[in-house]
Amino acid sequence: MQNTPIENLLSTQNEIRAKQDEFLSLVPVDITIGNKALKQALKHEFKFWSNDLYWAIRNSLIDSGVLETGRGRGGSVKKVTQSNDVTNNATQDYKNELELYKPIATVLENDWAKYQRFYDCYVEITAKGGAKNTNGKWTRPDIMVVGCKTFPYVPGKHLDVITFEVKPANAIDISGVYEALAHRRAATKSYLIVHIPTEACLCKFNATDIEQEAKKFGIGVIIAENPEDHETWEEKVEAQRIEPDPYKLNDFIAQQATPELKDQIEKWVKEK
Repeated sequence: MQNTPIENLLSTQNEIRAKQDEFLSLVPVDITIGNKALKQALKHEFKFWSNDLYWAIRNSLIDSGVLETGRGRGGSVKKVTQSNDVTNNATQDYKNELELYKPIATVLENDWAKYQRFYDCYVEITAKGGAKNTNGKWTRPDIMVVGCKTFPYVPGKHLDVITFEVKPANAIDISGVYEALAHRRAATKSYLIVHIPTEACLCKFNATDIEQEAKKFGIGVIIAENPEDHETWEEKVEAQRIEPDPYKLNDFIAQQATPELKDQIEKWVKEK
């Protein structure tokens, strides 16, 4: 079966450009999207998208160098930008763990929290707690997220205290799982988040050992290609939620949180 030429489906260049714009508006930046998923999204968002129109627009964008093809069932597409090399280099410009805290904390607050459906959420970089006593090695997380959720059919408010152990590309090993585990004793969830900017770094990331050990203890694992872009993050292992001992959770908040966050938690507790 031959593909239908785009000129047989759309009569003017303006119509073609309009459909190309619709198509590109649903292609995410820096990651691929499957043809099947994109077809469904276009039909849902813009209604009048036939199978022939999809392939005609897709192929026209590939021919013009705006899209490139990818793997996956049914194939996939990805945007091509001239700044790809610059972007990839930018994600490698984090020289140490400290430089990762702020961009990761920003994404946790702006995107990740919405993904987790918190109605209110605070994010704090706790690694810079100085000489504050935290009762032992590995008991201070790098980043802490404290959020509150409500559910339509479950009474009350539900407080989550989620910790993050951050590791740069040059410090990838299984010890990060154990550091996250130390936080989990007084948190509802704990994650290891690893910066993986290149394929070479991904090869060094011993996914099998790290993921198996994380699953054993209920620790979540996230790999982030670009710490500043949630769309490049991938949750490799889902963190298991627990209900920590109230005394430990209370002491953990008392030791780790700023006065402002403590005040906010008190407000949540008192709200009806």
